Amino acid sequence: LRDAEMQRALEQLRRDARDALGEVIGDRLNNPGDDMWAGVMQGFDAAAAQAEAQLQRRMDLAEVAAGDAREQLRRRVRRGVWEDMVAALKEELADQMVLLKLRSALEDRFRYDAAGLPRVWKPADDIDAQFARARAAAQALLPLFSRIDASASRVLPAPLASAAGAFFPQGFDAEKTLTLVTPARARELGKRFAREADALYLEAKRAMVTTQNRVPAWVLALLVVLGWNEAMAILFNPLYLVLTALLVGTVFVLHSLRLWGPALRAVNGLASVANDHVHELLVEAVNRTEPARAARREPRAAEDIELEALGDESPVLSASGEERSSASSSKSQLHA
Repeated sequence: LRDAEMQRALEQLRRDARDALGEVIGDRLNNPGDDMWAGVMQGFDAAAAQAEAQLQRRMDLAEVAAGDAREQLRRRVRRGVWEDMVAALKEELADQMVLLKLRSALEDRFRYDAAGLPRVWKPADDIDAQFARARAAAQALLPLFSRIDASASRVLPAPLASAAGAFFPQGFDAEKTLTLVTPARARELGKRFAREADALYLEAKRAMVTTQNRVPAWVLALLVVLGWNEAMAILFNPLYLVLTALLVGTVFVLHSLRLWGPALRAVNGLASVANDHVHELLVEAVNRTEPARAARREPRAAEDIELEALGDESPVLSASGEERSSASSSKSQLHA
C-alpha cells in the first residue's frame, strides 16, 4: 500500500514538474541565444528541487524509512523530471517547429532593424550582405538546437556520465539523451531552411525592383509637349475646366475614402437597371409594330382572293359568248 501511494506521489510530482518545464522550454527556445541552455537548465534545477521538496514531505507523511529507500525515491523523481524535460525539448524541436524558429530568426534580422521596425529597402542598401548575415545567424541556431548543454546546471555532476548511481538511478545513461537532432536530420533541415531563405530573399528583391520602377523623365516631358494644346483648351474653356475639376475632385474623394468598391458596385447596378429598362422599351416597341403589320397584310390577302375568283369565272363567260355567237349565225342562215 505504501509503495502504491509513493508511486502515485511520483506521478503527481512529475506532472507538476512537466507543466513548469514546458513554459520555461517554450520561452527559451522561441528566443534562442547564447544563454538558451543556461535558462533551460535553471528551469530543470528549480523543477527538480521543488519535486524533491514535495517528495520529502510525502515520505515524511508516509513514514518511509530513512536511508537507501528514500535515496532511491529521490533518484527516481530526478530521473522522471529529466525524462520529462527531454520529451518536452524533442516535442518543441520537431521538424516544422525547428524550421519555424529558423525562419523567425531570419526574418527578425533581415526584415526588421535593430529597433524592431520593418525595413524599407532602398536602391542604395546592400541587401545581399544583410541577407548573408541574417542567414548565417539563423543557420548557427541549428547546431545549438541539436544537443543539450547541461554544463550550466548546478545540481548535475560535472561529467554527466557519472550521474548514474549518484544523481540518477543505477543504469540510467543520461549522456545518450543529450542529442535532440541527429546530424543527418540536421543536414536535411538545413537544406529545407536554405530553400525557404532563398524564397524570402527573392521576395525582397522583387519588392525592391518594384519600388525602383518609375516613369522616365523624358516620357513625362514628351507627354507635356504632346498634350500642351489639350491642356490649354481645358484651362481656357470654362466648361471643360469645370468638368475636369469635378472629375478630379470625385476621383480624389473616392481614393481618399477608399470608396472604389462601393462606387463600382453602384455603377454596375445602374448599368444593369438601364439595360433592363432599354430591353423593356424594345419589347414594347416590337409589340406595337406587330398589329400594324398584321393589319396591312389583311387587305392584300382579300384582294388576292378576289382576283383568284375572277380568274376561275373567265372560262364560263367565254363559253356563254361562244353560244350566243353560234345562235346568231344560225338565225342569219334561216332568214337567208
